[in-house]
Amino acid sequence: MATKNSINNKTQDLTIDPGSSGDAFTQYSINGTSEFRIGVDDDAGDSFKISQGSALGTNDCLVITAAGEVTMPLTPAFLAVVTSQKSGVTGDNTVYGLTYDSEIFDQNNDFNGSTTFTAPITGRYMFEFGLTVEGVVSGHTGGFVRLQTSNRNYINNQFSWAAMDNASTQVATSFSIMADMDASDTAFLDIQVGNSTKSIDIITNGATDPYNWFSGSLQC
Repeated sequence: MATKNSINNKTQDLTIDPGSSGDAFTQYSINGTSEFRIGVDDDAGDSFKISQGSALGTNDCLVITAAGEVTMPLTPAFLAVVTSQKSGVTGDNTVYGLTYDSEIFDQNNDFNGSTTFTAPITGRYMFEFGLTVEGVVSGHTGGFVRLQTSNRNYINNQFSWAAMDNASTQVATSFSIMADMDASDTAFLDIQVGNSTKSIDIITNGATDPYNWFSGSLQC
């Protein structure tokens, strides 16, 4: 049977002070298993932390530095880029699933490394992409870039790709969306350009200054 404790003296203060060194913390456990530790991490410039397990500085969920900056190191967030050209992927109404070669970061490991993000929990996720293609010709008069999620799709229509190309037959586009996702839902991008030849290339400018990227993060 659980025991309920109460403190009736509301003027009583509680101070946890380890002295000249060491962490000041409280530990929260269930049935003898350490679940969370909350306190000030002496080894991290006296940052306030909420950490999983039985140690500050390991599996930190929330960090507030002594200067007030707030980070959430385990919150899902990723950025993937294209580092090798994909040639002749669409242009004849083919739907091509966009593929990424390099992860700049993948906080919480929810991106599969090439195409797909999987939501670990239900929430609102912000996704962004930047896309630059080459090989657009006069016949390319329609197409879209689409973010597909388990709940719904978000379509960035481009009604005349040929009208937007520059002297190098390139077109660049981008968008962002706050998407509702349930736990285990997936999100990925594809592109379709039509009404002409299959000459559209996904080009690259390397990982340092990428032309093509896909990013996302849990917002709330």
